[in-house]
Amino acid sequence: MSNRKLRCAIYTRKSTDEGLDQDFNSLEAQRESCAAYIMSQTHEGWEALDARYDDGGFSGGSLGRPALRALMADIEKGLIDIVVVYKVDRLTRSLADFAKLVDLFDRQRVSFVSVTQAFNTTNSMGRLTLNVLLSFAQFEREVTAERIRDKFRASKEKGMWMGGLPPLGYDIDNRKLIINQSEAERVRLIFQRYLELCSVHRLMKDLESRGIRSKCWVTQKGNARGGSTFTRGALYALLQNPVYIGRIRHKDKVHDGQHEAIIDAGTWEAVQNLLARNRHESRTKTNAKSPSLLAGLLFHEDGAAYRPRQGRKKGCNHHYYVHPSGTLPVHEIDSLVANELVNLLGRQAELCQMIGTDDPAQMDVVGAKAQLTSAELKLRPRRDIVLQMIDKVTVGDKQISIALNRLGLQGLLTNIPASTQIEDGTKTPHLIKRSFQLKRCGNGRKLILGQHEAGDTPRPDPSLLRTIARAHAWFGDLKSGLSYKEIATRDAIDERLVARSMRLAFLAPDITKAILAGLEPKGLTAEQLVRMPKLPADWNEQRSLLRFD
Repeated sequence: MSNRKLRCAIYTRKSTDEGLDQDFNSLEAQRESCAAYIMSQTHEGWEALDARYDDGGFSGGSLGRPALRALMADIEKGLIDIVVVYKVDRLTRSLADFAKLVDLFDRQRVSFVSVTQAFNTTNSMGRLTLNVLLSFAQFEREVTAERIRDKFRASKEKGMWMGGLPPLGYDIDNRKLIINQSEAERVRLIFQRYLELCSVHRLMKDLESRGIRSKCWVTQKGNARGGSTFTRGALYALLQNPVYIGRIRHKDKVHDGQHEAIIDAGTWEAVQNLLARNRHESRTKTNAKSPSLLAGLLFHEDGAAYRPRQGRKKGCNHHYYVHPSGTLPVHEIDSLVANELVNLLGRQAELCQMIGTDDPAQMDVVGAKAQLTSAELKLRPRRDIVLQMIDKVTVGDKQISIALNRLGLQGLLTNIPASTQIEDGTKTPHLIKRSFQLKRCGNGRKLILGQHEAGDTPRPDPSLLRTIARAHAWFGDLKSGLSYKEIATRDAIDERLVARSMRLAFLAPDITKAILAGLEPKGLTAEQLVRMPKLPADWNEQRSLLRFD
């Protein structure tokens, strides 16, 4: 026999109050059966409480019953160890409510017993039975939900309207959309004005000035809703709703509907094209406060776009292009692309061939405009120029591919009218490919450039050029009397880096000339040159060490 006393609360319920005035009613019959069961478990320490928890005339569809609430309150106070009922449905008929009660029981370590169903959570078998019942209940709910979703999808595939507030321009009659002529005129005006104004923001202001408002309706409780001024979000949704061309959208698919169209196909197509063009211009706008040079143009080889982001570390702002595969330093990748464009603008013959012109007069124009554009990019990489010259920049694991826009180059570098199209063979993008590596450098990541792909004209590595030029400039400063420390302080750089870099002023002349021409050995980087433990004074040894022989 157990020495521990287990306090048992008997809960009874009857849905109606019929017969409750009798001396021995349904509640008393339930209590008697439960008390007898508790008596049979006396050897386990069970003991019935005197408190009565009887709900007469209350449905089991909710938890809003006086006696049940009192029972739950006493459980929360720790006054009950076991809840005993005649049948499970006496406690609740709702599976969701049953799960809530079981959660309360578990939290307070209270067991639950159903006398007539061999349901007892005081042992492992009873808890297993509970879990099985709840699993089947969950399965039944999910199957029902799937059946409803399948019916909804099948109905929309047939073009049926499946309920909800009808859009502006339509009413509902016998579960079908029918045109509301006065509202339909408003819809046609909205589409037409958008084509005229070319801006959702201006359209919103125009509709507000005309007093055109959203759809009005009355709820089942008699409350008036709608009739408000259009917001930009509401207008975007309206202009892209295929219901207006007689179609029904279901998730990412559109099906022919059973209702009449309000907007003709030509107007719809024009509006969608304008929306798409405005979205592209918004993504690549040049009037942002600090736009990233390649925002909207930079993509990973998997097709996903890199997004410009910025963070703050140690009081400094750091800018990145972010993709699930990793990040790219904004300054490094922007500089690479800008330098490639500058180099391209210096090759007049290639430019003329690219844009499909062999007219001497136009070739002179191309050369002059290319020189001017190159000077502008060197002074400050301008986003509007980059957007006109580039279609897309694709980043792979070890290669960057720049797709040039030949039509954009034609408009930028010639005086050929925009309406004149170039030959079909020259409309395909021209690709510039460059190998690269990303290496950690200090607290950031540095872009290390390799050679161009086979077939490309050799071009100097900007990082190598800057390093060589800086070495000669610092050597000149040293000859003029400045110390390493003074140079480092002036240029806000580490003194040791000044000393290591200055050695490059003593490279063999042919090595320096090869670097300036972009003919250095594949894989040679500025970082490797600067970090060399020792630079031989003998030029032949330098050639051997740096693989220039």
